[in-house]
Amino acid sequence: MNFWDELLEDEVALSLNKENVKQIEKELGARLPKKYIEKLEEQNGGDLVFDSVNVDFENTWSDEEDSLHLPLNRFKPLTVEEFEDGRSTLAEWGLTGKLMLFGEGQGSYLWYFDFDDTPNAPHIWCLDISDETTHFVAESFDQLLDHLVRHNDQVEGGVELTHEDVFSDYPSMDEIREAIAGNDEDERLMAYRMWSTRGEDVKGLVSELRGRVQDSNDEDELDSYAELLAQVLMDRSVENYMTHEQAIALFNEKEDVSDLSHVVVQLESDM
Repeated sequence: MNFWDELLEDEVALSLNKENVKQIEKELGARLPKKYIEKLEEQNGGDLVFDSVNVDFENTWSDEEDSLHLPLNRFKPLTVEEFEDGRSTLAEWGLTGKLMLFGEGQGSYLWYFDFDDTPNAPHIWCLDISDETTHFVAESFDQLLDHLVRHNDQVEGGVELTHEDVFSDYPSMDEIREAIAGNDEDERLMAYRMWSTRGEDVKGLVSELRGRVQDSNDEDELDSYAELLAQVLMDRSVENYMTHEQAIALFNEKEDVSDLSHVVVQLESDM
């Protein structure tokens, strides 16, 4: 199943502008979630095939008999103008700080990132305009994706899309491992990135990337693997597999091949 509603794809904004992304991240002093950017690279905002997010708290939209959920059916386009408009909208409801409006549901529910405590992995919140309350919904964008559902009035309790439904347009893990085992370095690096996006067997991914960094004597290749490894460490809870300190020590060991100080700074700021 697709992520975006293909029937409305002609109504969305122009393709995602990377310079806009950089400017927004600079203004926030934070980094937008990797999977969020990847979804907007497919289509810069618009209606989703999903219409709700499963939650575990009482709210004005649903009850336990119907299964607790909140409406989310559209992502806003990511542009500097939309970003500024979103901040103004949130401020009107008394919400300020490192926040970014990214989605909406049924007009009365506004979804936003909160970067205040976690600048590299924002929490997900929902503003319920109907009673002027805010709800903490998910610790990360990845977690939000796992709780997206589509409720069908003809099916009691709705139809929940699985992890495989969400990532149906991505290569399978078998295809990813096949590309990694091949001889094309560009395809191998892309396969590792797809592996990171799928979020499966994170321990194995960290181990593989760690080995690539340790063994690499090519500057460009080393830079790519170091940046991806650092991103995985910052995006996911992998302290049991590799700590930020261990990664920093590894990157410093490779200074004769490449200057990885920019990656070290990212990890240090995330500690």
